[in-house]
Amino acid sequence: MKKKTAYQYPWRSNNTFQVLVDGAEFFPAMLDEIKKAKQFILLEHYLFESGKAANEFITELCRAREKGIKVFVLLDEYGSKGLNIQDKDKLINSGIQLLLYHPTSIFHFSKSLKRDHRKLLIADNKVSFIGGAGITDEFSSELSNDYWHDVMLKIEGDVVSDLTHSFQKIWNKYKTPHLNLISKKQTATDKKNKARVLIAEGAERNEIIRAIIKQIRSSKNRVWLTSPYFISSWKIRRALRDAAKKGIDVRLIFPGEHSDHNWITHGIRRYYQRLLKANAAVYEFQPRFTHSKIILCDDWFTIGSSNLDRWNQFLNLDANIEVYNEQAYQQITKVFKADFAKSSLIILNQWSTRSFLQQSKEWISGIAINFLGFISRKFKR
Repeated sequence: MKKKTAYQYPWRSNNTFQVLVDGAEFFPAMLDEIKKAKQFILLEHYLFESGKAANEFITELCRAREKGIKVFVLLDEYGSKGLNIQDKDKLINSGIQLLLYHPTSIFHFSKSLKRDHRKLLIADNKVSFIGGAGITDEFSSELSNDYWHDVMLKIEGDVVSDLTHSFQKIWNKYKTPHLNLISKKQTATDKKNKARVLIAEGAERNEIIRAIIKQIRSSKNRVWLTSPYFISSWKIRRALRDAAKKGIDVRLIFPGEHSDHNWITHGIRRYYQRLLKANAAVYEFQPRFTHSKIILCDDWFTIGSSNLDRWNQFLNLDANIEVYNEQAYQQITKVFKADFAKSSLIILNQWSTRSFLQQSKEWISGIAINFLGFISRKFKR
């Protein structure tokens, strides 16, 4: 029997990475790989809603199927409620295999809470995209000046097979005939250029949180983090405070006034006081809603679907990738520096004198968050 502390996938070498910022970069790149696919396409997404962005993906997926390419689409049933029946029919009628994960039902309340929150696109076991963005018009800069800010990582190389396997594992649990799309890859030999898939499957296996805590605790120079829904475990918050107290450059970016869930933003603000007192730098992103989910510690970083919230900790399926790669590290560092420049720094003295109304919002949000935390623990995987 494997230990719960063992990681499901090994480190892999022979990978290249490209950091893609906002929909104007990652949507065209993803569509281009769908067009170039020769054998199969795997699409797994939480957010998938009818609109211009979804229509472009549906069109290219249907064209791929017409060329004889196998296409498998795995969507979370709750997250894709905005996908209308006409678009679902287009996928199915073209011969695309469609699986809706855990249909919600009042008769299966516990099961309905457990969502597939992953965001993956894989083509031919050679190239993959992973990150936090959904396929909705909110991420399209062509449609609105208030488009959501997010980052996707394009990956080519050996580690893609592990992402394929992780997709296949979920698919084969719920759908037949079973997929068998894996090719054997070499484990990592280069300590300075390697990557590993991290999986979260609720409380029993959450490699993402475990890896992040380990890296924060062992950091020597910097810990930079950006998250839209940072309702995190106390272990992560304590690790961040401890790192800041040791003089490590701890900088955190959270949403500002632009948010899709203002009450969660107020909930995050409950943590500011203690983080600031520990000498962590706290920023609020100003131009738009920031939905990106990245943590950088020294020469290591991770990116993926995990929000580091209670739902991720106990209920969601999530996937991240952790990376040691100098070129990708420089790209991620550049993204952070650009986001710091677009954010407002929270000053401790000013924050301590915030209004009673603001403090009340934080307190009320805290009650709601603690209730959700109780629910997530009660019905954990």
